[in-house]
Amino acid sequence: MARKRRNTYKKSNKSIYIIVEGCTEENYLKLLKLLYRKNVQIKNCNGGSAKKVLDEARKTINKYGDEYIGYVVWFDRDTYNPAKDSNLFNSLKAKNNVRIYVSSPCVENWMLAHFQKINKNEPKCDRCMAILKQKYIARYEKNDCNMLTKFINKEKINTATNNYPALKNIPKTVETNQLI
Repeated sequence: MARKRRNTYKKSNKSIYIIVEGCTEENYLKLLKLLYRKNVQIKNCNGGSAKKVLDEARKTINKYGDEYIGYVVWFDRDTYNPAKDSNLFNSLKAKNNVRIYVSSPCVENWMLAHFQKINKNEPKCDRCMAILKQKYIARYEKNDCNMLTKFINKEKINTATNNYPALKNIPKTVETNQLI
């Protein structure tokens, strides 16, 4: 008797493409990938400005299109210039498969949220970094990815999402591999 041939369909293994401003964001997302064992692609724009991140996001989205489930763009508010960057920001934000997150004033405020309630309207990044170093991570360095694994775990991520609602979907996006 001949074997019946089955149609086998492979489930799509699409992932999310995340474009970030610098090393701190990239290292944080690598930690999330490790903790949640998810496949996301991360593009580090090596610092600079929100415009640089938005430009890179536009190029990446044009290049890959629907190859990814969606795109996340993450940069610091202190590098965003509304007079110069708003057209590009709004054109990307209007796309269904793009989510834009802005750390206010910088990613260090988000890091601080892992340990305490934070002030989302804190105007100075230096102040956020000083509090982080004085109270929680004495040897905090922006480019030290190993340092994050010593101080941040799933419990701390839950604390951060409660303390900083504006960025709470970044961990969920990585955890579920879906844009929320």
